[in-house]
Amino acid sequence: MQRESDLRTFIIALIVAALCSFLVSGAAVVLKPLQEKNKELERKKNVLIAGGLMEEGTDVEKVFKSIDIVFADMKTGQKTEGSVDRYFNNFKQLSTGASSIDLSKKEDIAGIRSIPSKIPVFILRNSDGSLDKVIVPIYGSGLWSTMYGFLALESDLNTVSGITFYEHAETPGLGGEIDNPRWKKSWEGKEIYENGEVALSIVKGGAKGEHQIDSLSGASLTSRGVENTIKFWMGDNAFGQFFENMKGGA
Repeated sequence: MQRESDLRTFIIALIVAALCSFLVSGAAVVLKPLQEKNKELERKKNVLIAGGLMEEGTDVEKVFKSIDIVFADMKTGQKTEGSVDRYFNNFKQLSTGASSIDLSKKEDIAGIRSIPSKIPVFILRNSDGSLDKVIVPIYGSGLWSTMYGFLALESDLNTVSGITFYEHAETPGLGGEIDNPRWKKSWEGKEIYENGEVALSIVKGGAKGEHQIDSLSGASLTSRGVENTIKFWMGDNAFGQFFENMKGGA
């Protein structure tokens, strides 16, 4: 009798475990499209935040449709065709797949190894059609994680209009302060280039002038990671050549 009781208990436990496993797996499959859609919406929202277009009650999808989107060819610096939805949804594949661009150790100051061959550029225009702002995706290694964000530049393609990070795993209260609105506000009006070279830096002890930003307190490695991220993406191996072509009307 005891053996039958133990066997019955084991079988019931096995059935319950299998059922729970099935329900968890099923929920994951059902919820995955919704999760992916929410991630895409969050990225679009951060494009608007970087560009100063996000306010309480803003219809993200509606405003996002008003933005011109072109793609920058990372090899040539020229405009090319692409799908922003495909970029958002297949970023990892695009950054490591057959069409990606491998970076040498010297080039890879952001610690990302390779980049997609085509990357979206979000262009805001004034009512008369003239260039207002340009927003580009940026990412690079911090202390614990890869930090993903967007950087907005004024029409001179030099002055910072805004910056935001939408995904990272830096230490809360330290490196995690890259999300701090006050720190992000300190970027506004700073200049990326000086004499054609990336000059923006993150320094300890009080930033001075148009090319310096205060580092995050107690997070020197995260601060350095952000600086290297900017230097890479604004440099010749990323958007630097594309910006030069934009200035020339290409």
